[in-house]
Amino acid sequence: MQNHILSLAEISDASAGGKAYGLSRLQLMGLAVPPAFVIRNARDDGFPDDLEQHYQALAGGSVAVRSSALGEDGAVASFAGQYDTVLNIRNFSELQQAIRQCVASADSDHARHYQQSQAEETTATMNVVVQTMVDARVAGVVFTADPVSARRDLLVIDVVAGLGEALVSGEATPDHYGVQGDGAVVQRHLTGTTPLLSDTEITAIAEQARAAATHEGQPLDLEWAIDHNGSLFWLQARPITTLPADLNEFDSTLPRPDDVLTISNVSEMMPGAVCPLTSSFTGWGIDYGLQHMQVAVGARPRIDRNWQVTASAYGHLFLNLSGNVVMSAGVLGSSVEQTGQTLCGRIIPELKAMPPLPLWRRVINTGRLLHYCLSAPAVVERFSADLDRFAIEKKSDSTTMWKELAAKSWFFDHCMAVHIQSSALSGFLCSIIENRVSGNANDSTIQEQAEAVRLLAGATGVESALMLEQLDHLLDHIADHPRATGDFVQASVPDALSWLHSIPALQQELAAFLDTHGHRGYRELCLRDPSWKDDPAPLVQSMQAAVHGRQVTGGHRALQTGEINWSELGKDLRWLLPKAHNAIRRREQTKSQLVDLAHRFKQGFRHLGRLMAAEGLLPDADLVNFFSTGELPGFIAQPQESAVNRAHARREALIYQQQLEFPEISVGMPQPLQPQAITPVDGALQGRPASRGSIEGIARVAHTLAEASQLQPGEILITPITDIGWTPYFSLIGGLITDLGSSVSHGAVIAREYGLPCVVNTRQATRYFQTGDHIRLDGDTGSVTLLDRK
Repeated sequence: MQNHILSLAEISDASAGGKAYGLSRLQLMGLAVPPAFVIRNARDDGFPDDLEQHYQALAGGSVAVRSSALGEDGAVASFAGQYDTVLNIRNFSELQQAIRQCVASADSDHARHYQQSQAEETTATMNVVVQTMVDARVAGVVFTADPVSARRDLLVIDVVAGLGEALVSGEATPDHYGVQGDGAVVQRHLTGTTPLLSDTEITAIAEQARAAATHEGQPLDLEWAIDHNGSLFWLQARPITTLPADLNEFDSTLPRPDDVLTISNVSEMMPGAVCPLTSSFTGWGIDYGLQHMQVAVGARPRIDRNWQVTASAYGHLFLNLSGNVVMSAGVLGSSVEQTGQTLCGRIIPELKAMPPLPLWRRVINTGRLLHYCLSAPAVVERFSADLDRFAIEKKSDSTTMWKELAAKSWFFDHCMAVHIQSSALSGFLCSIIENRVSGNANDSTIQEQAEAVRLLAGATGVESALMLEQLDHLLDHIADHPRATGDFVQASVPDALSWLHSIPALQQELAAFLDTHGHRGYRELCLRDPSWKDDPAPLVQSMQAAVHGRQVTGGHRALQTGEINWSELGKDLRWLLPKAHNAIRRREQTKSQLVDLAHRFKQGFRHLGRLMAAEGLLPDADLVNFFSTGELPGFIAQPQESAVNRAHARREALIYQQQLEFPEISVGMPQPLQPQAITPVDGALQGRPASRGSIEGIARVAHTLAEASQLQPGEILITPITDIGWTPYFSLIGGLITDLGSSVSHGAVIAREYGLPCVVNTRQATRYFQTGDHIRLDGDTGSVTLLDRK
């Protein structure tokens, strides 16, 4: 094949290699690219006749010779470092030798092996770029999407002094900068005392790189250099080949750009990132239920299909506090302070009031709110009867199965509305109790909050406590078995489960527990995560730790119900408190019903996935979770390979999304947390007391159930938030501390059932404390103090 020379302007496709094509695209965009030409089909045994002429046209000065093989720097594979680059070529003889070296590098063992693995070919057509060298003051690379976190809204820049090859080869440690979409520099990691880039240069690199990525319609990896005159040049551009799907693909649009969002409350039901199916089904159900409440009381005219009261970002669900403040603007006696206390356990300074409705409207709506709350018992009773009759039929093909699920999905939204109505009555009465204890609405002291918590903990017959009682009996019987240590505690989870099934009495007791509570589990509203009945392994793992604790201590912390001296209470509290206890019981009942219904839909969608896999629509049933409910009917009717590939990429993206953490409060769309200093006051973090008592002991920081399985008896558990899946560990621990939550969060409720000291809403305990720290937890004052660090 004849070799010949092209200018960058003459290159219109990737047939000249990815590197050459990338440079031509940068030049077409108007970005500064050093003068260059390209040798097509370069050979080591002959050069184009006009090679020296083109070299002299570059002023005959110092040039770089770079490979541009077919497939290199493409969308599928980068071929980074596989072929040679030769710098500082100063005469025509050196140029010829450099070209030979680049061409020969295509036949190296490592290049041929990489070529075979990526393109199933062992040879590559080599083109060569000859480009004027930049006399670089600094040089580096910029990724328009962070390849480590897969965040497409975070641009990262690495820079070294002089030529960038020292960075690419790994010989030099760079300065590192991270730039958000709004231009804010959120990461600065310097290797020296003086930054290599000014803020103006960071901005120029970021803006031009993002413009290039927008022009190309995909994230890019670009090399650049700044010369001693301060001019920025672009040396290379290629697609980033290792990214999963866009982490922000399913971000919702906020009703107002400065809405205040929180991970509190909703993260208890749905901690961490969720799959697209869960977001579109369960996430919308939460928003529907909250909007339904606002419509019912007249604070909102109608239910809007665009999310108003919740939000989705980076695959995580958030509560839109501003959307909830719509209620306080529509009724009397409600405020942004109350909204913060109810949903986050504290007043939220960032949350602002909305313009109130006319007085006459608020008077009417207040009456409607009272009716809404007080009618909750009757609504729950009717719904319970409807739930008993509800069923999802399993169909024999994916088309009719989808129609079955779609036709009955309204009932889940209805169930969410019922649970929120039940919770509204509970929250309403609990707020009154706290206000009556303090005598000052929304301004109670720590001690008054603790006293209100103690009174509310006197509720008996709460479903979560009944579950604990049944579980404790099972754990006691396991611990009493003579072979419990070797065959259960020390066994693998599958072997421990098999052993339980081999002992008739224990098998029957486990089966009875799962029959009643098997729909519960970790992240129990996520359609992808299995319930205890579907996969008892996480439950068994926590039971192993709890039984071990009983064996070590000779017993366990028993369930407790706070004693209330009714004669010491005022007449109003004696009348209100039983009603608050009833409301708490009803709230826990409807939550269990909601989870039960989610479990039924979970099984229905799993059956749909199995049908789609059996019909050849999907390679595996799990991929159904990576379609939204809006996408499924079209895909089932007309399946496309591109949609399957997109689902695969979304499944990979979920792994990255799960690693992101967010601040408790965000103004506007949430941004993942960047590392920042934590400054405790007098060596203590302050949270909200949720269960009285104090304890000193060893901390165990656990973000996941797998980490919690390492808990030792009496340790103080520190975790972002708990849900029902953490329940078996409560009989083992000495106290509980959470980053998020309120006095009615799962962890707080269960801690009170066991009489465990508990502090919630510390916001940063999991980042400040470490496993092994000796700490003091004070559930009366809400403080957590570091006593000694190992």
